[in-house]
Formats: sequence, structure tokens, C-alpha cells
Amino acid sequence: MKQILIATTNPGKIYATKKILERLGYEGLSFADLNLDLEEPDETKATAEEIAAEKALGYAKQYADLPILARDDTNTLVGVDEEDDPKNHNKAFVAARKGEYTDDNGSEVFAEIAHKYGGSIPCRFDWGYGLAWHDGDEIKVVHGLAFTDPSKIKLVDKISPKRVPGFCFSPVMQANIDGEWKYDSEFTDEDNWKAYWNVQAETIKSLLDQLEK
Repeated sequence: MKQILIATTNPGKIYATKKILERLGYEGLSFADLNLDLEEPDETKATAEEIAAEKALGYAKQYADLPILARDDTNTLVGVDEEDDPKNHNKAFVAARKGEYTDDNGSEVFAEIAHKYGGSIPCRFDWGYGLAWHDGDEIKVVHGLAFTDPSKIKLVDKISPKRVPGFCFSPVMQANIDGEWKYDSEFTDEDNWKAYWNVQAETIKSLLDQLEK
């Protein structure tokens, strides 16, 4: 099975990406799997897709043995006032309100915002993916975007007792799965496929297809 290096240290993202890559016929490996200690590239671009490509290239400059798949997520809270819009800077947004960023503080902040707008807010998630690999003396980079339907994802004001480490939205975000609203933190793998992973898999496959050309 062909191998891909997953360029993140977030355990939730590693788990999801390994599952997606496995279905696509690839083995996803983390930095920890390979005992790698790479320097995280700076993020200077404006969109999730561009940042993901920037990350993939930055890591590829440090490691040449495997193709590198990087991801960057952004979220849009639909219909909120300027002061309640994190503008894709969730950690800084939470820290400004709670003094420091933690997953629990993030969940509390976004639950409070959902409460302010009547208990729920439509939410769109964008997943930017970048894939970089060495082709002789050249590093090639491709990128793509996957995103959710805001009518099927919402932020809510009631916090689930279950958590997903590294994802503060998980206990305050619900997705419509076969007509039933479920908390992200309570998803099974099958739920994840229906809500998120299928969409992401299509984008990742489009990048891997370019790798195989």
C-alpha cells in the first residue's frame, strides 16, 4: 500500500485522514509514526486551500521521502454580527474572551454565541487540502477545497458531555444525519462518513490522482 505523510499533530485530524486515505487505498502515516520532528511552516496565505498548500510545501522542503498531505480548516458562522465572528482565528477569538484557549473554553464561547442567536447558528466548514511531493529536483504542489452544506451543520447552545480532543466545536456542533441532528462528538465512523469524510475523500482523491499522473 502506498504511503502518505499526514502533516498535522492534531489527533482527531490524524484519525480522520488515516480513515479516508485507507478507503482510497493509501496508508497514512503521522509524524509520530515516523519519529519525525519537523518545524511547522508559517501561515501567510488568506484561504484554507492556500494555507494547506503552503503547509504541504513547507514540510516537503524538510522531508522528501513521502508525499505530504496538509490540511487547514476554516469555519463560517452564518448570520452573526461582526463582533461574534471568529474570522477563522478561533484560538485567538476564544483567548480574547476567556483569557486563554482550551478546548473547553472554546466550547463555552461558541455555545454562548449560539445562545445569543436563539440557540443555534448555521455553520459552514471549509477543509483546504494541499499535497506536495518531490519529482526529481522539483517539488510539486496541488490543492483543493471541500466544504459542508450550512443547512446540515449547526452550532448549538447546549454542550454535549462528550469531547473530541483538539476540536472545540465538537460538543457544540450538530449535523443532520439521515434526518436526525447529532452532536459531532457523538458520531460513529459511519456518521463521520455521511457528514464530512465523503466530501473530504472526493477532494483528497482529486489530489492523489494528480500525484499518480
